[in-house]
Amino acid sequence: MPRFTEVLTVAAVVTGLGVYLISRSAAKDSFSSILHTDFVPGLIAAGYLFLGGLATGVGYLLHTWVYQTSLSPTNNEIWVGLCIGVIFGFSILFYFDRYEIEAPDDYYQFEKASEGLIEAKEFLEKTELPPIDLTGRYKALENSMQETADVLKKAETRDGSRLAQDVEACLDDLRGRPEPSKHLIAGSSQSPEQQELKDRRQELNSVIKRIKRIANHG
Repeated sequence: MPRFTEVLTVAAVVTGLGVYLISRSAAKDSFSSILHTDFVPGLIAAGYLFLGGLATGVGYLLHTWVYQTSLSPTNNEIWVGLCIGVIFGFSILFYFDRYEIEAPDDYYQFEKASEGLIEAKEFLEKTELPPIDLTGRYKALENSMQETADVLKKAETRDGSRLAQDVEACLDDLRGRPEPSKHLIAGSSQSPEQQELKDRRQELNSVIKRIKRIANHG
């Protein structure tokens, strides 16, 4: 029926868009950095739509087998089947998003902790105060690094666990240094002359870059 087909088409378009939006939301709330790339949510959405289409195709084959009907569908039947597949794909994703891939509560704690870390790091990079006057600021940076690492330890993804270890490694190294060395690693805009300090500075910057990527801070 034409009216039924039109309604089904609209429903498929809406639910197809919903599949992408839910996939993107779940990806952004993940501790895996690869899920924060632009193209991965689209791949996830396509995978669920494929599952929906596959399930619909299997259902059609079972129907033809049980009722001994023709295996050659009309163009209209193919279109209706595709629309049903999209809607079914949305149903599958909605179930998993509701019961399996909801954003963990810890993620929002992670965003808060990482925001404090990034703000502390940016202040130290821009300030013109001497290192001796920045003891409290370094302490704030270390505290936010510890909070971020504590949340990441609860991550169930390999990326999250590895990042937690790297944050703690940078934190342990930073805590044992005097303010001038901390300033060269975490604060000063000038690159230190000592290679060992250069390496520690590069490691810390790399860790913060990864944190920004999965915390949606840029």
